[in-house]
Amino acid sequence: MLDPATPQRDLRSPIPARPSPRLAASTDHQATIAAHLTARDRWLARMLAEYRTLTSTQITQIAFPSRRAANLRLQRLYHWRVLDRFQPYIGRGRAPMFYVLDTAGAHLLAHEDGIDPRELKFRPERSIGIAYSLRLAHLHGLNSLFTGLIADALTHPDRAVTAWWSEARCARHFGDLVRPDGYGRWRETDRDIEWFIEWDTGSYPLSRLASKLPGYFELATTTRIVTPLLAVFANAQREAHARRLLAEHLRNQPRPGDLPIATTTAEHLQRTNTASAQIWLPLGHREAGRYRLINLLTAWPHLDTPTNTDTAPQPTGPSPLPRLSPPSPMPPFRRHDLTWSPTG
Repeated sequence: MLDPATPQRDLRSPIPARPSPRLAASTDHQATIAAHLTARDRWLARMLAEYRTLTSTQITQIAFPSRRAANLRLQRLYHWRVLDRFQPYIGRGRAPMFYVLDTAGAHLLAHEDGIDPRELKFRPERSIGIAYSLRLAHLHGLNSLFTGLIADALTHPDRAVTAWWSEARCARHFGDLVRPDGYGRWRETDRDIEWFIEWDTGSYPLSRLASKLPGYFELATTTRIVTPLLAVFANAQREAHARRLLAEHLRNQPRPGDLPIATTTAEHLQRTNTASAQIWLPLGHREAGRYRLINLLTAWPHLDTPTNTDTAPQPTGPSPLPRLSPPSPMPPFRRHDLTWSPTG
């Protein structure tokens, strides 16, 4: 069975795709299917453009009332070449389908954003290439954290994921100083907390994470914004080792409060199904136990109210290739607002 704690070594070559007739991604085809795509379809395609891949389980969590409804619609989007899919071989159990953006989906999104699809330079082989990437387990775990939060928010009217930045988007904005695995912002009962995220699969030395801390401190100094760092580790033993290493590095910093750090494990996330739960252990607050995500604000009272980071200036530099607009983290509906159907 595949879960966020699955190590990369268990994700081997994907199972060959099930044979299925597919329509050509021609201009006529795109014009035909555009009229049949719902707001949910377009949002899902944009999510895959930004976050590269989501499993059928994750998609069901955030966009459908049942697995059957999800499978019926995903099958149609696959036939239309809005989405493509693959299924890793994991050696034990059966992995869910992983979905990625396909040619028709990319071209339709480009037209929505006023971009010539030729300028987008979308290549389906690169999109599906994540199936063979050594970072697939890392990406799956990281995306599971955010999709779990979105699913949690969909069942609580007072909660929302108000920002979710991919690793690539973080690199465009902060890459000259540090490259987080992602950035997020969570709202609960009129309180907001933002954070950078580092997802550790256990395949690299912990010193690699520690080496990124000076970059985070420099970013805080440059922006004058204190942004917490959340770190997820593969298991409790690795978390304990990492906490000792991170605490040692913080002691050598003149302003350790500029980088509040809290840790948890993929096992905690799997057990609670949401990162908003009481799973976060702030560095230096072990005696207080683990906190809920929003209650980390009480552990770090010096944090400012997050600003609307989605309005941050775009990166400057030599004319980059056109990019698709990132999606809103929350879907364009609430579960109780939508009449669900296999075609909707």
